[in-house]
Amino acid sequence: MTTLLYLDANIILARYAPDEPQHGEAKELLNMIENGETEAVTSVLTLVEVLSTVSRAYGRFRGESMSMRREDVAGAFLRRVANIRNLHFIPLGGEVSVSFDEKSVELSAILAVALEIGAGTGVKTLDNIHLAAASIASRIYGHRIDYFVTLDEDILKHQKQILSLAELKVATPAQIPPS
Repeated sequence: MTTLLYLDANIILARYAPDEPQHGEAKELLNMIENGETEAVTSVLTLVEVLSTVSRAYGRFRGESMSMRREDVAGAFLRRVANIRNLHFIPLGGEVSVSFDEKSVELSAILAVALEIGAGTGVKTLDNIHLAAASIASRIYGHRIDYFVTLDEDILKHQKQILSLAELKVATPAQIPPS
């Protein structure tokens, strides 16, 4: 049986950033995914994070030889990520009603789960949403996520709470056992 991974956006970004310390591990993991050696999913939020990160970094890498506009560079990178073979994107999902005393608020299911995870872990907002997407994929969509793969130190620091709250094993690319 193939291992199913949930990729945090930082794994994809590290794959394309040779100066990142974990570039080699991220590149090897994404090569395994593209070669069909393991399966992977991520949230559509990853597309937003990748686009934003590339757009913010545009100024650092724009030299005289670069004639592409920020939007073109970010769009090209976004298309590259969206077309990674064997990487599937989890939608944000339908809405649920969350009650706060006398008031109910309609939230996407992922945000409702992110509220629970955030209250129990204290990790950053986007990280909570990624963890919630992986948790929902396991619970609702029938995809059993074997590992939530990240390079985020805060998530790695809270892996026991995440396992308890979201039933997700957290790992770095180097900690993923061969399929």
